Amino acid sequence: MHAGFFTRLGLGLLLAALLGLPTLAAADPATLTIAGTGDSQDLLRILAKRFMQDNPDIRVEVPESVGTTGGIRSVLAGKAELARTARPLREDEIAGGLTEIVFAKVPVAFAVHPSVTGISGLTAAQALAIFSGDVRDWSQLGGPPLPIGRVCRETPEAARILINAAIPGFEATGCQDQAIAYTTPEAVSLVTGQPGAIGYFSLSATTATPLVPLALDGVAPSLENLARGSYPLTIALALAYKPPLSPAAARFLKALASPDSLSLMTRLGCLPMLGKPAAP
Repeated sequence: MHAGFFTRLGLGLLLAALLGLPTLAAADPATLTIAGTGDSQDLLRILAKRFMQDNPDIRVEVPESVGTTGGIRSVLAGKAELARTARPLREDEIAGGLTEIVFAKVPVAFAVHPSVTGISGLTAAQALAIFSGDVRDWSQLGGPPLPIGRVCRETPEAARILINAAIPGFEATGCQDQAIAYTTPEAVSLVTGQPGAIGYFSLSATTATPLVPLALDGVAPSLENLARGSYPLTIALALAYKPPLSPAAARFLKALASPDSLSLMTRLGCLPMLGKPAAP
């Protein structure tokens, strides 16, 4: 082919760019937004990063937590395709056309700042006494002489609903004289930043922190105890959506069931839920 052809081609592309004319270019990646709870926020960010390495034509965005209900509202409003949820869908949400896939289960644990030494677990009665204000210093429970900083979550937050049901009287403790966290990442941050603090959230939210998860009534919040059903506080992490799924979302859900993703979930403190993702 004559060399002049390539010269004319190069000049043509330059002229097209200068005039704003369309040129041959790589297509922009499809964007998949996954909004919702903070309980699976960090986990899904890691899974999304791994997914994008294998699927460069899809961009997965996992924004800051707006809670389960906020994520569902984003899906219904068309602002996100998938909602990160930590509670079952309500009847009105199902009636609105939503469905869900549970991809992991995770223990919810009471966790403390590393300054709280000498305490590896609490009884349900001790947890109630702490959050009701009857016990205000760790020395009362055999720990160091250190004031207890309580970080509270308000109902209808998933971990709080779970603990309210599991520990009689906990619901009545409210959040008076406590630091209030509105998202799981905020709760983790508050406990991490205050010596003597205690909070409650999913075990997976503590994996990259110095926080110390505590046993409850002698049972550690481990994946082994979760799998055998001996640990009482468990939430299901799910993705809710309104069918049909886009090709990008369908590929992401399929990837969650891959051996690589299942192994990664386990390392991050989650019990993967086996089974095929819902069809698009």
